[in-house]
Amino acid sequence: MWWNSQNLDLARKDVTGRVWHFRVWHDHVQGVYIQRIFFWDEARAETGMIEMKADQTRHISRLKQVIAKLVKDPQYRARYARSMDFPVEHKYAQYEPIA
Repeated sequence: MWWNSQNLDLARKDVTGRVWHFRVWHDHVQGVYIQRIFFWDEARAETGMIEMKADQTRHISRLKQVIAKLVKDPQYRARYARSMDFPVEHKYAQYEPIA
């Protein structure tokens, strides 16, 4: 399910002025809690996703820190870069492993 509160889906600007969008998905899948942070720039030229399972999942404050780091650090973003289909809310609403 999509995390629609606590400002996780606010657009954010980096120091160059690029606007970044985020959506956080979370749910229990076969008894395992999973969180995913999807991110993309305004032009959708750079997209990616971080997936955290079980003991890797984070409290809301730590999720916000991860999002801030994605905005600030291009090398960190590059580690999680992957192609995504849009609209994210429709394509990734149900859990499926993403290769």
